[in-house]
Amino acid sequence: MAVRCLVVVVVLGWASATFGQAAGDPALHHRTSAQTDQASASGPTGKQKGNSTLPESATGEYMLDETGSVVQITIDNGVLDGYISKVVEGQTTALTYFFDRTAIDGNHLMFSTKPVHGIWYSFDGTIVRGDVPNKQENGFYRLKGTWVLHADANKTQSTSMVNFKSTPRS
Repeated sequence: MAVRCLVVVVVLGWASATFGQAAGDPALHHRTSAQTDQASASGPTGKQKGNSTLPESATGEYMLDETGSVVQITIDNGVLDGYISKVVEGQTTALTYFFDRTAIDGNHLMFSTKPVHGIWYSFDGTIVRGDVPNKQENGFYRLKGTWVLHADANKTQSTSMVNFKSTPRS
């Protein structure tokens, strides 16, 4: 009797494992156009190649505020890329907003980030030479232009003119 129960248990275990997996293997699925986020619906998508007249040392971090929030700008072969690392007040971690759409033309650049929790940022402006004498000081370069905070929850935009200082360069 014990042997018969053991055989039934083993057969049932094998059957459930075999048929439970028959529904299909896990797989990655492509998003449909209806599933893409709202940021890509409002204008050109991707990182557009352009002609940059900026020196290589313009690549780097620009300080958003005194809490440690920064914009990382990277220009490689005429393609602008980067992210915003935003320190949230009262928290020990930062939210990272990766660039979604970018364009560069001379020293003029534009970017918009991917949304995080219904918030995203966009910028339209330039990188200019700052007023400090050497690259090892804050502000050798300045990220100047129009900064927009977009909020999905209440469908609002907050626009401001900014002048972010570069962090020291080596």
